[in-house]
This record gives sequence, C-alpha cells and structure tokens, in this order.
Amino acid sequence: MSVLLAVVFLLLLRTVTQNPVCALLTPQFASPWELSKLVFWPLLLAAAIPLRDGGKLLSRLPWLTVAPVTAVLIFWALAALKPGPGVYLLIWVVLSAAALALAQRGVLAGGDRSVWLVLAVAMGILYIVLTFLPPVIGPFLDPSDVAAMATIPC
Repeated sequence: MSVLLAVVFLLLLRTVTQNPVCALLTPQFASPWELSKLVFWPLLLAAAIPLRDGGKLLSRLPWLTVAPVTAVLIFWALAALKPGPGVYLLIWVVLSAAALALAQRGVLAGGDRSVWLVLAVAMGILYIVLTFLPPVIGPFLDPSDVAAMATIPC
C-alpha cells in the first residue's frame, strides 16, 4: 500500500509544479531531503489505515521518524557517488518495505509512545516548513545544481 501511494506521489511530481499541495507531497528536486518525502508521506497514510490485525497508529509511529531520517542519510551518501536512478529506486523500495514490515511486527513500539508521537508530528511540521523555506546546506541542496554545490571564490 505504501509503495502504491508513493508511486502516485511520484507521478504527481511533474504534473502540477505550482500547486502547494503537490509541492508538499512530492519531491521538487533531487535533494536527499526532498526525496525522503517519498518515504514519509506514504508511510503516514499507511500507518493511518487500520489493518486486519487491529494495529494501532501509535505502534507504527517510530517508523515515521526512523525511515525518513534513514532515507535522508542514505540518499545524501549516494549523492556523493552519483549513481543512476535505479539505485535510488531500489533503496527506496527496500527501505519502505523494511519500515512497513518492522512496523507491522511492532519493532520499536514498546515503551512510551508519546515521544514517537512528538517526533512524528515534528517530522511532518519539518516537511511542511522546509518545503517552502529550505535551508541552503547539506541534504537540502539539489546535487544536480552545480551553482549551489560549488564554492564561491573570494
């Protein structure tokens, strides 16, 4: 389900670039932070959908924080290697599937869930704010933009 939702979001990527809702849900360029939207938003929708086993949203919250942060770190490391788009797609599919499987089993679901709730809400707020006001550092830069990645001579 999560993979299907992410594919729909990816198809929306080039359809309406001026729409703020599409800008929020889909990556606007190839920065690691923007690409991690393809992990967070589908996992959020998948976590909100009730499952046959009666799984609760709170038990799936840890992966709404862990999976996107992991995606940002992996995509940022890959940006230095400049692989083809197939590598990004493979890592995205594996990471989403692993997050869904581990969330289904309840891994990291023990203990106080209010911390995970606060972190998941903070991730959502960060995605909203940083979509429209991205900083010009590290994982927020588009690796294909040479001017943004180059040093400014003194």
